Amino acid sequence: MNDSYPKYLMAFDSYKDITPDILKEYNIQGILVDLDDTLVIHNYPVPDKSVQEWLMQMEHAGIPVCIISNNQKKRMMSFIKDLNVGYFYNSFKPRTHVIEYALGVMNIKRENAVLIGDQLFTDVLAANRAKIKSFLVKPVGTKSTIFIKIKRYIERKMSK
Repeated sequence: MNDSYPKYLMAFDSYKDITPDILKEYNIQGILVDLDDTLVIHNYPVPDKSVQEWLMQMEHAGIPVCIISNNQKKRMMSFIKDLNVGYFYNSFKPRTHVIEYALGVMNIKRENAVLIGDQLFTDVLAANRAKIKSFLVKPVGTKSTIFIKIKRYIERKMSK
């Protein structure tokens, strides 16, 4: 892998594989997580049962979760309306201003935070720029926009 390529701490098949025990192993006390293609299929309007169960598992473990998405307000509001999580839309990842703000709101030190996402050029790069850990997950589904599909193609080529 190229040295200038965004670097993640661990890769998982799914966010569901990330447990409180794994987080404890890395001294992670707060989660920032991408929405589309990370938690659900692109533009899926509501959290499915597995997302709800995972969020409940984190809540029971005392690990706050904040969803950070580049998507619009309408998209985010339909998704989070019945969830007990923090959220930010229009985050413009890989910019870091929302990550910085979220860490402050969550009262989490950067060394105790992780960003979970499915894209190297947005999620992992944003985490690298904010100097927090990142976990890369495989994208959920294949309904991404053509722009995201092109980025994924480039990511695969660069990582060989």
